[in-house]
Amino acid sequence: MTYRNILVQIDNSTSARARVAAAISLALRFKCAVTGVFLKSEFVPNYIVGEGMVLPSENVEAFIEERREETNKAMLAARRVFDEAARGACIPFHWLDINGDSPADLIDCARRHDLAILPPEMKAVFSQTVITAAEIGMASGGPVLVLKHGGYPAEFGRKILVAWKDSRESARALRDAWPFLAQAEEIHFLAVSPHGEAELDHLLQRHLHVHGCKEARLVVDRNDEAPVADLIRRQVGIVGADLVVLGLYGHSRLREMVLGGVSRDLLRDIPMPLLVSH
Repeated sequence: MTYRNILVQIDNSTSARARVAAAISLALRFKCAVTGVFLKSEFVPNYIVGEGMVLPSENVEAFIEERREETNKAMLAARRVFDEAARGACIPFHWLDINGDSPADLIDCARRHDLAILPPEMKAVFSQTVITAAEIGMASGGPVLVLKHGGYPAEFGRKILVAWKDSRESARALRDAWPFLAQAEEIHFLAVSPHGEAELDHLLQRHLHVHGCKEARLVVDRNDEAPVADLIRRQVGIVGADLVVLGLYGHSRLREMVLGGVSRDLLRDIPMPLLVSH
């Protein structure tokens, strides 16, 4: 399998330019299309529309129109950066601007693309809502590539560390990472278990082989006292990994998806580009 369409969130920040560059590079690597998505807000502050409002209606309309113009100006600037990069690379590209006052529209977009590239947190222009990559990863049903605000290799994905646990979430993340894994020069699996096997089982090695992957190496960390997220970061440094593959773990509480500790800790302080899936 491969990725056929990549979604990348864009705003006017410096890190957004880096995300665009990463998305274009991956689109060239996987020979696919890329879609830029801009989050806009329709939120109007309570002091404008709340109870006891004293502003004349024409003032409210002027305020809303000014906000609309500023949002449109920001969107056009972001789109210009994206369009120029995509045209320069001669790849198919598309553009979306969607409501960013809740994660719902971005989740829908991610469900309709093979890979979403996002920062750890994002917020639409003038919005009060912070949307996290974790929310999108937990709800979209596909892989999310989380890129921190700088400090990662331009051509990442050559040395991959898979945070492995024999679970549904790990298996899902592994499947969603096939395009990266098939092109990787080195693949390392990290299992944190005091009683883990010393080698990957035969079926898993064969599974990797039939997908064209190089033979993977397993590292078992038997330290059951240190935080797992810290052990993953440590192993990233040891093997020189430039991409981490992680199954997102969570549980339902009052109909809300709550991240498990390892997922939460890694997303709070990302060591390298992080491909997550649930």
